[in-house]
Amino acid sequence: MPNLLPDWTLTLPWDLGDWNLRESGRLFWSLALLIIGVIVVLTLMKPPKLQRPFKTSVGVALFFVIIVGTLVLGTLIPDLQRTIILLGMLAVVAHALLMVASRRPRDPDEPATWAECIAGAVGVFALMTLAYAIVPHEWLTFANADLEWGDSSKFVFQSNQEILGFVPINYPFSLDFPALRDIVVSLIYGVFLVGNVKLFSLWQARNEVPAESAEPEKTSRFGRPLRNLRRRREAAPASATAAAATSAPTEGA
Repeated sequence: MPNLLPDWTLTLPWDLGDWNLRESGRLFWSLALLIIGVIVVLTLMKPPKLQRPFKTSVGVALFFVIIVGTLVLGTLIPDLQRTIILLGMLAVVAHALLMVASRRPRDPDEPATWAECIAGAVGVFALMTLAYAIVPHEWLTFANADLEWGDSSKFVFQSNQEILGFVPINYPFSLDFPALRDIVVSLIYGVFLVGNVKLFSLWQARNEVPAESAEPEKTSRFGRPLRNLRRRREAAPASATAAAATSAPTEGA
């Protein structure tokens, strides 16, 4: 089977090298798996809004039908093999998201089973392995081997050069390619760490119901909230009480 990724090359600016999509295949597929996993987690946080058009057993069987059908078509039509395999992979991902989005509604008070806890732990471990191990490792491998950013004799800029080539001030330090490679991998870790904490927070609050206001807010015919009217209504009882307190001694006299 041929390589599924096209042989596309992007020339990076400032002599940073040529980015070839096929050569960065392992980095591409690990990122794709991570993104798909995060989408599945975000879908699980939302209550199911789709109605499954078939039974669960049929949905599970469709995974095998799609995979086997894709392989058979790819074998019978070798000229379109790459396109057929890519479309089959997209069909599997779309069907998996459909199964998750149309799952049976679950009572938040229902305790999780042992199997569900194990499956969730395995899924979290897989996502964290992709985010903190595989993706950074593949980036470092690609940057060193293909972009040649591991060569410490190459510099993005040096301290004896003017800033941006025209500002009459030299750079305060030199930045070589290995330092740029490490900056990128540090940014990867930082983005994944922030996203990880955010996902944990959203998951913990997935079953919380937002508190609704006791009185619905009224709006004008232009759609603006009638805040002045509400303030007048809230102030009316207070002014009536004050008036009653003022008139009470007069009536007694």
